[in-house]
Amino acid sequence: MLKVMIIEDEPLIALNLTKILEKKGFDVTGHVGNFEDACNLFNANKPDIVLSDIKLENNESGIDVVKHLKILSDFSVIYLTSYGDDAMIEKALSTNPAAYITKPFKDLDLNAALKLVSAKIQHKNINPDFYYNKETQALFYKNEQIVLSKQESDLFHMCYLSKGLFVPMSSIEYYIWGEEQASSSTRRGLIFRLRKKLNYTIFEYSSGLGCKVDDIA
Repeated sequence: MLKVMIIEDEPLIALNLTKILEKKGFDVTGHVGNFEDACNLFNANKPDIVLSDIKLENNESGIDVVKHLKILSDFSVIYLTSYGDDAMIEKALSTNPAAYITKPFKDLDLNAALKLVSAKIQHKNINPDFYYNKETQALFYKNEQIVLSKQESDLFHMCYLSKGLFVPMSSIEYYIWGEEQASSSTRRGLIFRLRKKLNYTIFEYSSGLGCKVDDIA
């Protein structure tokens, strides 16, 4: 599930965008309307996509906010703005946006932009150093097999089959332990060991969402 942050100083527009994005399956990390709040929210969640207006509170520029955030971490940006003049578009292009949509925007235009940027992110996330044979459940890194225990292998296999989506912990627990009750320390230990063996790269854990594996070869 891709994480999206909204930079928009009109609360009603921000709430409407939140509803649209959540219906499309995105994880909305929140919405903000100024530079300081944007930096705080960004650092707390590190989104994959930022939807940003250009004119914010106190005459702050969404483009300047995006430029600053891109120094902190990489992400894709979609501008939603009332400004469609050439000068503003040229300034926005300096941040390499995935799309520039003028308000009032059509859901069709936003949907197309989100699909394009999502596909680009998913493709970029494919890690060529890893290879997984789902028939034998053998995992390789740079042609060297990573030795996994039975439970580690089962956890990885289940997440791999979810194709980049989070698998809820309830499903994981039933798949690995069945009707038996596994303690929280047992669950955490399994997740920690697998993450460590994968060098904390392609395997992700979220206490609220579960576990997922990034796309690999």
